[in-house]
Amino acid sequence: MNYTSLLAVLVFAALYTRVQADFMECQMCELTVKVAAPMLGQDTANIEKAVDDECKKEFHKIPFASQECRNFINAKLDPIIHELESGTAPKDVCRKLGMC
Repeated sequence: MNYTSLLAVLVFAALYTRVQADFMECQMCELTVKVAAPMLGQDTANIEKAVDDECKKEFHKIPFASQECRNFINAKLDPIIHELESGTAPKDVCRKLGMC
């Protein structure tokens, strides 16, 4: 295999992996909004547990899903709740935060 072909394969693999990661982040965001929106006003710990439970259930077939759910919640739950509490429509939250 020549270097150009190898480089093309590596670039494709990197882009494909990024697209999958973006898709996953969008899916996790939409799931989080769906769970969190009706729970606004409740204790954040309750929302966090509900999102974590639903995330693990939804993505259980993905390797390391449990940790990915936890990482997403730790990094993104507060901004999502903030957007919802600020009046951003649930359908617009993930796009506004750059996750979809």
